[in-house]
Amino acid sequence: MTLDLTYAGYEYEWTRPLRDGRVAPQGVDLTTVDYPNPERFTRMVDLGEFDACELSTGTYLATRASPDRYPFTAIPVFPYRKLRHSYVFTRRDGDVETVDDLNGGRVGLINWQTTTGIWQRGILADRHGLDLESVEWVVAGTEIVDVDPDGYTVTDLDGGTGSPVPELAAGLESDDLDALFLPVVPESDGVVRLFDDALAVERAYVRETGIFPIMHTVVVQDSLLEAKPWVVQSLFDAFESAKSLALNALEEPRWMPLAQSRLLVERQREFLGEDPWQYGLTDGNRRVLDQLLEYAVDQGVAAERYDLEELFATEHLNADWFGSP
Repeated sequence: MTLDLTYAGYEYEWTRPLRDGRVAPQGVDLTTVDYPNPERFTRMVDLGEFDACELSTGTYLATRASPDRYPFTAIPVFPYRKLRHSYVFTRRDGDVETVDDLNGGRVGLINWQTTTGIWQRGILADRHGLDLESVEWVVAGTEIVDVDPDGYTVTDLDGGTGSPVPELAAGLESDDLDALFLPVVPESDGVVRLFDDALAVERAYVRETGIFPIMHTVVVQDSLLEAKPWVVQSLFDAFESAKSLALNALEEPRWMPLAQSRLLVERQREFLGEDPWQYGLTDGNRRVLDQLLEYAVDQGVAAERYDLEELFATEHLNADWFGSP
């Protein structure tokens, strides 16, 4: 008898096989659904609507202070990563030319706990001299989980109506904001990237740190983990198999609508390796998660520096295989 399980998550190429049936978790009849961010996050956090859900890692870290209120635990699957220097924007005709110009300024965000923002604030402070406490952080969306960014100035965008990215872009164009730290590219001709050669900056970051930032993880209801602990291995294996299909397709990347697909695949492998989307608590993923945790604690998103084994359900994974680089 199979277990009926609903998973809410975006249909990336490396998760698509779970949706189209090419990969099925062992012992599970999987129903996949999707809702846009942050609706999917909110429906899981507030309503516990899904058995398993792709969740913002920043939001997940914020829930760990109240596990009874948020009865779900992550498995070490990370379906979404993104380099984030190229998602820092400023005004095309403005005075901000370097990160140093943002000190003492006003910077727009979706919300404080967004994983994108945690990484951007941390990286720009660590590596580019941004004084986070000197900035007025202006948020346009609501926090999914209550957080306490003690020591930072965080205010709400005046006149926000529920469309954070367009509202923030309008604030930047009107000179009300000096920059935007976003998870997406705003549709605005008046907005440009702060880093002129963001591609080179991001590649240098990976080479120097070994970090490809994790954005999302997968959480599973605690009641399910307690009743059917084998589901951890089943889901982990299914996500791994789906990812392998996507990576294997890169051997013949002619299906991609890109003029230089083979060259781009080769360049990616040069600086990110054969499998930049690795799952499990590998040495590389521990480095990424430890850095994210440090930033999240410093910024008031995570209540404490949790052990990774406490954050992720790993005890029912095969110890001989799980966690190997």
